[in-house]
Amino acid sequence: MNNIKTIVFDLYNTLIEIQKSNHFFLQLFKSSKNGFGMDITTYSQCVMKNDLDTLKTTFPKEFSMLYTQNSLYLKQELNSVTVYKETIRVLEDLKKHYTLFLISNLASPYKQPFFSNNLHPYFEKVIFSCDFGFLKPNKEIFKEIEKVSGNKPSEILMVGDSLKSDILGAKNMKWNYLKINRQTSLLEKYEIKDLTEIRRHLKPN
Repeated sequence: MNNIKTIVFDLYNTLIEIQKSNHFFLQLFKSSKNGFGMDITTYSQCVMKNDLDTLKTTFPKEFSMLYTQNSLYLKQELNSVTVYKETIRVLEDLKKHYTLFLISNLASPYKQPFFSNNLHPYFEKVIFSCDFGFLKPNKEIFKEIEKVSGNKPSEILMVGDSLKSDILGAKNMKWNYLKINRQTSLLEKYEIKDLTEIRRHLKPN
């Protein structure tokens, strides 16, 4: 990859991971009487496209009640988040040569580990779907990076673990892309097993 100026990272399963997942918001949905009056797809998208205060005021009161009753499970999830061992070292190295951005599809409470693990200083701008109102692979969330960075698609590299959200999203924008695959053997040229392999795909800068 030549002429890369900006590298955009996903967050979960790319830079950090939840060690003990309780699928908190899914469990709230399953515990509700009728799914808060919506199907699981609509519910999931609402959760990831709105902040918590908005959810509590627009969803039925049952949502806030269940959220409070089960908040310990959310706390356990967030406390179990760990940073991959190579993350800080790679970000420190790349920040010397490239402008770094982050875009993540997540529910509002899951922003907290990003800040508590001090990852925010490495990034020029951070876009969370729950604040921005769009989810990857919607082009709007990618266009925001182009607008802020001022870079052409050929100058941007997306790094993430989701084929649909990260890779196809970047491909639709004609960005460069690398897919993190920590679980199985690498099958595609654009797959990498961890963050340390980003460098070998980049022309020395």
